[in-house]
Amino acid sequence: MGLTRFVLKRPVATVMALLCLLVFGISSVFNATLEQMPDTDQPMLIIMASYSGAGPEDIDELVTQPIEDQVGTIEGVKSMSSTSSENRAMIMLEYDYGTDMDDAYNDLSQSLDALSRQLPDDAETSVMEMNNNAGTTMMLSISNPSQEDLYDYVDQTVVPLLEQISSVAEVEAMGGKSEYYKIELQSDEMAQYQVTMSDVSTAMSTANLSYPSGDAVSGKLELSVSTSLEHETIEALKEVPITTSSGKIVYLEDIARVYEAEESRGGISRYNGEDTISISITKQQSSTAMDVSSEVQEVIESLEADDENLNIRIVRDSADSILSSLKDVALTLVLAAVISMIIIFIFFGDYKASLIVGSSIPTSILVSLILMTSAGFSLNIITMSGLVLGVGMMVDNSIVVLESCFRAIETEEDKGLLGYAKASLSGTNIVLQSILGSTVTTCVVFLPLVFLQGMSGQMFGSMGYVIVFCMCASFLSAITIVPLTYMAYKPQERMQAPMSRPMERIQNGYRRIMPGLLKHKAIIMIASVIIVIATYFLASGMETELMTADDTGTVSVSIETRPGLLSENADAMLTQAEEIVKGHPDVESYMLRYNNDSGTITAYLRDDRDMSTDEIVEQWETEMADLDNCTVTVEASSSMSFMSRSRGYEVILNGTDYDELQEVSNRIVAEMTARDDVMNVHSSIENTAPVVTVKVDPVLAAAEGLTASQIGSQVKQMMDGEEVTTLDVDGREVSVMAEYPEDEYRTVSQMKDIILSKPSGGYVALTDVAEIYYKDSPASISKTDKAYEITITADYTGGNVQSAIDSEVISPNLSATIKKGVNSMNRMMQEEFAALYQAIAIAVFLVFVVLSAQFESPKFSFMVMTTIPFSLIGSFGLLQITGVSISMTSILGFLILVGTVVNNGILYVDTVNQYRMTMDLKTSLIEAGATRLRPIMMTSLTTILSMIPMALAIGDSGSTTQGLAIVTIGGLSVGVAVALFILPIYYALMNGDKKRVVLDI
Repeated sequence: MGLTRFVLKRPVATVMALLCLLVFGISSVFNATLEQMPDTDQPMLIIMASYSGAGPEDIDELVTQPIEDQVGTIEGVKSMSSTSSENRAMIMLEYDYGTDMDDAYNDLSQSLDALSRQLPDDAETSVMEMNNNAGTTMMLSISNPSQEDLYDYVDQTVVPLLEQISSVAEVEAMGGKSEYYKIELQSDEMAQYQVTMSDVSTAMSTANLSYPSGDAVSGKLELSVSTSLEHETIEALKEVPITTSSGKIVYLEDIARVYEAEESRGGISRYNGEDTISISITKQQSSTAMDVSSEVQEVIESLEADDENLNIRIVRDSADSILSSLKDVALTLVLAAVISMIIIFIFFGDYKASLIVGSSIPTSILVSLILMTSAGFSLNIITMSGLVLGVGMMVDNSIVVLESCFRAIETEEDKGLLGYAKASLSGTNIVLQSILGSTVTTCVVFLPLVFLQGMSGQMFGSMGYVIVFCMCASFLSAITIVPLTYMAYKPQERMQAPMSRPMERIQNGYRRIMPGLLKHKAIIMIASVIIVIATYFLASGMETELMTADDTGTVSVSIETRPGLLSENADAMLTQAEEIVKGHPDVESYMLRYNNDSGTITAYLRDDRDMSTDEIVEQWETEMADLDNCTVTVEASSSMSFMSRSRGYEVILNGTDYDELQEVSNRIVAEMTARDDVMNVHSSIENTAPVVTVKVDPVLAAAEGLTASQIGSQVKQMMDGEEVTTLDVDGREVSVMAEYPEDEYRTVSQMKDIILSKPSGGYVALTDVAEIYYKDSPASISKTDKAYEITITADYTGGNVQSAIDSEVISPNLSATIKKGVNSMNRMMQEEFAALYQAIAIAVFLVFVVLSAQFESPKFSFMVMTTIPFSLIGSFGLLQITGVSISMTSILGFLILVGTVVNNGILYVDTVNQYRMTMDLKTSLIEAGATRLRPIMMTSLTTILSMIPMALAIGDSGSTTQGLAIVTIGGLSVGVAVALFILPIYYALMNGDKKRVVLDI
């Protein structure tokens, strides 16, 4: 080949080119973006709607349903789901992949604008895009024993500094207490002076203002004039005048107590059991966790330098887990390269041969890195795993060329530089067609993956490119670097190599076995087909999940408390859960965050823990099952946990009649609870609680000059109070709240004593215009495509009894109006699996096309491709043995297998065709296998053994790509036997004694 000849003639120019690759390759590593996983953007838009004071059922009827009716007809909407809860609703719209989301956003916004007049006056809506990378990037814990107003310091100093960082999208503080000025209204005095809360609110709104009043000239300057009124102290607030309905003036101190108070801000936050203020930081979508981490740490260092008592702990930093994951994959990459070189030494017995093939590895990796960064790909687990896969495959071409060069030098009389140069050139040319065919075959396999849409395309498209880069680079290395270094190093194949004698015995044994096998072709063919069919039955019963979650050593305990549970009772229950977490010896630290009836305890486990993460999860599930007034979910936390399978049983019921659906759900829960084979049975509607409903009579209210909105506003003011103004106190913004005493309107009986003020003057009792009663209400109402939805979950006490529960409990309770639904994760899994299976089918077709073109015969192409279904025996078998489920990564392994397992078949069939020019069919079949036994075993072993570190799931993120490695290892292992023992049978059956005719024109 001209390129090989050029390299052999111009070694210095070649070395300079390699030096450039080294420099640019290293530079590309430092300039690459580091991420945990590739960016994935789901075509989803989220509508957030708020309607203050409304319960879940009112939200569903007044807000959610009108929005669903309006937006459900928008073109391109694939599915719609909603959750209605107290004061708010969330409607998620899923679009088809490929939809222009900017146009979709505009269409949705216009549709909501047209709907605004049909919604309640106080209802507000907003649209936001789905961002899979919007999770917490960093979590901080802040404490300062010497500072009493810590929350105010954090809220007004720390948070603004963090928000100024360009890579930060959102900063949220939780926990701690904040000082505020409390105006405690006295009901008797207010009644005496005929003052309402509205009067107080109006007076306070004008008690602290600055109003522009024109311009004034001073000398040569024109100055702006403003009129201001400021009250910065409690004593000043007491003197605020209030005009009563009769026109009299009273002062605030006449009808209220004014004093400084404290209030909890943002719920409960504790770190290792100590009260703290926690800060969650979310990155911008266009930024990386590495950017956020470095800039946030600079701010922390600056703040701690200003106050030695300030203690800011970094509880969680995504950048650390990213670096740890990439280091694990890099270690796997190095191990794969070392293993490949050891295999070569074992077979050739010459360290120079190992170095020759080993030199092609960094060259191919550097070329791949340059192409990766040029294409805009980040360094993440998926792309780095592509490099690991590439290491095993990229040495295949080099091994075949090197082995051919060893064969070629045997025919050269000159054993000097010229002889090795000729051997390098002729050895490369002999196998050029084979390695080109195998390279192209592997590359075309990934073409469907590159063009895939959906989650799988976004997740693995970059890996497809990386492997194609690796294969192209390895082909160039095999026809340039290997011949050049072979000529330069002059390696000698050692007769005493560790594998020389074993290989000789294996070859002789192969020659003895094959004649017997060729005599029983029909039996072997039928038996092999039966085994393949049995394998597919084995695969049908295996567990499936979208993605295998990585083990980050973090456990998340999600707690949903009963709606309306008093804060002191919720805190006591949270303390019990904390004690369970704190008492575990494998827990290094933990963080509690709780607000609005839900919270999370995140436990960070020790690296040298005695129990696995899954074992700890199971233990805590059992220990926390008896906690009262709450639903507890314990799961291993990871970047892929939202795509991994649930650990227990889950069923979704849907229907159009919510009351009927509730009744059926409660019946199913009762039947499941009575069974011995399940435990921890929970329903998504179990956290119901009685709510107090104030039902306004519109006729009676109108007679008093009141509307339902005015009544609701006054009741809310009396129950919760109202922020009437804010003051600037010593540079701090202090809230001023007007509230009634805590024990004044706390009970339902006290609510019945509420007196409302009428716009026209005078008063009316709340009970004269409204009815007050109890009503059970769910914490939230869920729907999918307008059908109500209830989810029931449980854990198995023994083996998987899902089929028994489905047939004995679920099916008898289903009807024409109550059906079993499919959750979004299962639906996504079905879609992504179907897309990957389609990619595999296209890959098989492309391989057939390439092989047919290479052999100029569809028949030979079909022969080689018989290795594909047989290799699945090893893949499914090893998955079953290791207990690894079928996921997107394991299916990707099948795709890779299509392109790699045929390489041995290509080499074998190509050799048989060459031998048939001078030998009979039987001898050709046997000698081709014996001759190519060593390169087939070498290339297969390097690929298989180099992937063992990945199959062992080294590091926290190793389990994500473990399935891919196991599928490839199992398939290639069986593929070697198929190429050497089954393929000769099929060749003999399909080709007979006909010799191939090649036109010499």
